[in-house]
This record gives sequence, structure tokens and C-alpha cells, in this order.
Amino acid sequence: MTKVEEIRIDDIIIPEERARATFTDEQYQELKASIQTHGFTVPILVRPLENGKYELIDGEHRIQIVKDLGWERVPAVITDTDEKKATLLNVLANTARGTQNPMDVAEALKKAHDAGATVEELAAATGHTKNWVRLYLTLTELPDYYKQALRDGRLKVGHIQEALKLNDPVEIDAALQSALVHGWSVSVMKYYVEQRLQAIRQARAEGDTSILERPPTPEEADEIVRYGECMFCHRMVPRDQLRMPVMCDNCYMLLEWVIDQIGEPREAMQTIYNAVMMYNQFLREQEKKMKQMGQQTQVQPQPAVQQQAANLGLSNEDEKLIKLIKALKDAGVI
Repeated sequence: MTKVEEIRIDDIIIPEERARATFTDEQYQELKASIQTHGFTVPILVRPLENGKYELIDGEHRIQIVKDLGWERVPAVITDTDEKKATLLNVLANTARGTQNPMDVAEALKKAHDAGATVEELAAATGHTKNWVRLYLTLTELPDYYKQALRDGRLKVGHIQEALKLNDPVEIDAALQSALVHGWSVSVMKYYVEQRLQAIRQARAEGDTSILERPPTPEEADEIVRYGECMFCHRMVPRDQLRMPVMCDNCYMLLEWVIDQIGEPREAMQTIYNAVMMYNQFLREQEKKMKQMGQQTQVQPQPAVQQQAANLGLSNEDEKLIKLIKALKDAGVI
């Protein structure tokens, strides 16, 4: 039986012989600051004794910190377990904190779970969430090839966590193979999974079964993560050339209008540049002409653009550019 409640710190007995994780002064101060700021987020783990006291299984450093802070009571997971299981939980907790190898942690968790420890007890012992425990238990079910990749550091737990979202053994295997072949980071794996899930949902909605027949090959998967679709021109461009848009509705509509009117962005940029230059030249010619006529006031663009263009000897294409720049200026873009 397991329950969570607050107990008196003075009722907790800390065994002399127990596994202890190495804790630096810096780590101690960080944990103390965290408890002061966020409170006691992970209960300690204890087992009840016959005399009404409790034997500590895990949480010695947390107890010391709250003593320093003047606390009298502390939240605890109370598990009714025997000494053998309590010792196993204690060793497990400190093993989980002291290793960088996720498979060692996963196998220790599995051993304790098989011995009867619940997911809640394992979460309290390791200082992690129940979902974290379930994820690590899942690692023990992976093929040996992926277990070794986790030990070697070629895969991280995040790779597995993201791949599992595909919820299909064939798709998961293909994603992990691609990650190993191309050396993907966890963030790249996350992007791949998001794109693949979107493609699968779209294919199902459209009744297209071809995309569901097999997952992408490593080469095809690499294409998926290397390129992304621009939300404005809808071209596929390298992802490092994509930018996160942060704009108002008016600017968004204006950009879509410019692309719709002018075309492909590179061509549009050149056209706008030419138009700006032509417009500035037009204004200079106007100002020069007005000065020659003896007017001292600042020249304002006149409504009759066609007549002015004709007077300056501008072509129809030049006239179109001037109109475009006028529209952009009226919209506040330039």
C-alpha cells in the first residue's frame, strides 16, 4: 500500500548503511534555492516502522535542506515495503542520479519494477515524474541495436521519446534508423516526426494510401528535415532560410498581395528595388523641372501620373513601377 502525506521530520530515521549520491555544495545550494522558490515538488520516500517512526529510503539531502529552512513537516510517499525492497529502491534512486547512461537507469528501474515497486514509488525514488519512469521502462523493450546506441551516445532518450509519437513500430524503426544514419539531433527528430504525422493525417483525409504503404527511407527522411515550405510563396527552401513570422494582419495581407502581384520573392525584391530607384529618379526630375519653372514649394506627386510620365519620357513599364511604389508608400511600407 502506498500513500502520500505530510509527516514530522523528527519522526524520520536515516539508516547508517545506505547508498548516497555525491552532492556538491553548488548542487546543494541550487536545490535549496529551488525549494525556497517553488516549494517541495517531489516528496521524499519512506517506509513505516512498527514504533510509529519512518525509515528513509530516499530524500536525505531534501530533508537536510528543509531542516536548514526551519520546516517541521515534509511531504512523503509512504510505502509499506520490506527491508530488501526498500534497500533496492534506495540504491536505484542514487544510481539514477549518478549515471549518464540511460540504459543503466532503465534496467535498474525494470529490476525494481519486476520486484514489485510501483511506478509511483519509482518516480518518488528517482525524483522524476511517473511519465518519465514509464518512458525509461519502455527503453528496456527496445531492440538490442537501439539499446547499444543509447549506451554509446549515438541516440538520446529524446530521440526515442519523439519517435514513439509515431505510434507504429515500422514508422518508429524508420525514424530511428534515419536519426542514426544522419546523426540527427533531438530537435531535428522532433521536426521530422511532426512533418511525418502531418503527412499521414493529410493522406488519410484525402484517401491517399500510397504514403501509408511504407515510411520514408533515410534519404527521403533527410529531404524532409532539410527543407520547409514558406508560408507566403509556398516554395520549399532550406530550413535555415526560413524565418518565424511575427507580424500584424495588415502586414501579412500586404506581403501576400505583393507576392501575388509581382511573383517569386527574389524577382519581387528586384522589381521593388528597381521601382524604388525609378520613383526616386521621378521625384528628382519633378523637383528639377519645378525649380526651372521658378516654383520654390516642395513638389508633391500629382494625380495625373500618366501625363507626368509622358512628359518625362517614361515607358509603360516605368509607369507601372511608379504606381507600385506609390501603392507601397500609401500602405506605409516605404
